[in-house]
Amino acid sequence: RHGSAMISKWLGLFAFCATAVVAVRGEVPIVTRSEWNARPASGPIDSMETPLPRAAIAHTAGSGCSDDAGCALAMRNLQHYQMSRQQFSDIGYHYLIGGNGRVYEGRSANQRGAFAGANNEGSLAIAFIGNFVQAEPSQAALDAAQQLLEHSVQKGQLREDYKLLGHRQLSATSSPGDALYARIQQWPHWSEQ
Repeated sequence: RHGSAMISKWLGLFAFCATAVVAVRGEVPIVTRSEWNARPASGPIDSMETPLPRAAIAHTAGSGCSDDAGCALAMRNLQHYQMSRQQFSDIGYHYLIGGNGRVYEGRSANQRGAFAGANNEGSLAIAFIGNFVQAEPSQAALDAAQQLLEHSVQKGQLREDYKLLGHRQLSATSSPGDALYARIQQWPHWSEQ
């Protein structure tokens, strides 16, 4: 009798936890700037009015990352490079996605990005950390990107009818790499223009 009561309690706890996980699944956990130890912006950044009409997928073209510590380091290195070498006021993208399947906060979605020249205006910049010319990002990273796009619509950062583009459609670059570019052409909202 005591054993069956204990089993019932454990089953009840398991059911509660499973329900909680399902409820949280719709949320996209975002690693904040303070969590990856971002530097503050070095100057003013022009603002943009949201919701934005397009999302642009890029890759950083450097080394990838597969764990929390490595991805946080990649974020700090990229921010340092873009602020010191490229003379940007901050990291150029709004969001970045690591091979660990986590989304990293870049600049605010209502601040103009620094990745596509004249086409920064009106674009939500999402970059995958790594080089995806020959191989696609991890499935966890691809899933995180699609969840992030939905999240961005829900949060009013992207229009419901947004267009999804590859970075190469906005500026002279091979980004987001051939493998990733082929994959995103299969996603909802893909646009040739």
